[in-house]
Amino acid sequence: MKLKKIAALIMSAVMLTSFTACGNGSDKEKGADGDKTITFWSVFTGGDGTAMQKIIDAYNATNPEYTVEHIMTEQGELYTKLPLVVNSQGGVPDLCIQHVDRIPSNAKSNMYLPLDNYISANGKIKADQYIDSAWNMGEVDGSRYGIPLDLHSYVTYYNKDLVEKYCPSVLDDGMITFDEIAGFADQAAADGVYTYAITWPRYELLSWYYQLGGTLSVDGKMPSFNNELFQKVFQDFADAVAKKWCTQDGDQPNNLFAQGKLMFLPEGTWTLSTVEYTGINFGETYMITYDTANMLQWASSHQFVIPRNDKMTDEKANAIMDFIAFVGENCYEWADYGQIPASKAVLNDERVNDLPQKFLIDNPGALVISDYVYYGAVVEALDTVAYEIPFGRVKPADGLQSAQQLVEDNIKNQ
Repeated sequence: MKLKKIAALIMSAVMLTSFTACGNGSDKEKGADGDKTITFWSVFTGGDGTAMQKIIDAYNATNPEYTVEHIMTEQGELYTKLPLVVNSQGGVPDLCIQHVDRIPSNAKSNMYLPLDNYISANGKIKADQYIDSAWNMGEVDGSRYGIPLDLHSYVTYYNKDLVEKYCPSVLDDGMITFDEIAGFADQAAADGVYTYAITWPRYELLSWYYQLGGTLSVDGKMPSFNNELFQKVFQDFADAVAKKWCTQDGDQPNNLFAQGKLMFLPEGTWTLSTVEYTGINFGETYMITYDTANMLQWASSHQFVIPRNDKMTDEKANAIMDFIAFVGENCYEWADYGQIPASKAVLNDERVNDLPQKFLIDNPGALVISDYVYYGAVVEALDTVAYEIPFGRVKPADGLQSAQQLVEDNIKNQ
């Protein structure tokens, strides 16, 4: 009798373990396949991540069949990790944010699923709902791979009190030129005040290079940016550092701006909340320019893409389109954070008129988004010299030649 009871208990335990294991396996499989969950990888890890999470929370509150799980990842890590998971087909996210200038090369490398059929089947996303420049950049060789979230750029945050002290009329036309800076930067420097700063120099340098008519490639294939125009831009930056008009090696520009020791802070539109937090009496305007008649500045666009995924179903893809359509209609938080939403529905919101980046919303023609297929390789190469040249450790021609060679090597190795 005892043996029978023991055997029964063992059988019960085995059956319970079996059911539990099946249950756990089912839950694990559900998570891995993203069943009823859209796994969304973004490069938004600061205040932009908070703003995006608010939008996602609002969407999930509508009780959609598929909810969105937001996974925030540092930009460099995401760009390294995504090709690995796509190529291995293990842990591929359902949805991802990519900078639009990365899309051409990644699309050619079979990193994404084309969206045309999903957009058509869903019916909620139309080209005329978005800013043309942002929408058009999401297409490669006749197929659409990206749906735009925004346009973003570098801008100049300025200390109104310092401007009033050293150059009260300089912003009468809403722009600042290098020639104008030369008229008051020495006086400011004598008082221990920098006029402008080296922040993330690739964006400053590219803006000024575009203003002078520079291009990254003449034939659209091989890089050709080691030229007199770009050398001039780098040399002008180095000269400003030497004159102490510009911040020095080791300085923290954001801190100096907060302390009232920096007049013009070149930073991203995404830095608005940080600047607001300083309590400085500030304004926001275009990048410093060589010529007010040719105001051009670097820009990019965050775009939604669906990474290539063998497990993607039409049902889930349709749910992803529903989410993207919702974002297009409900992303005022993205504008309030400092960005320029690509959705016309948000740009037509009256609240946008009071945002500090309104000048860019009204002048999208000033924004230059590179369509060079190897742009990603260019910016990585520029980053290797973007601090070295201005701080006098490398000569402009030598640094640019080194950067251009890195891009050429990258192309040859593909």
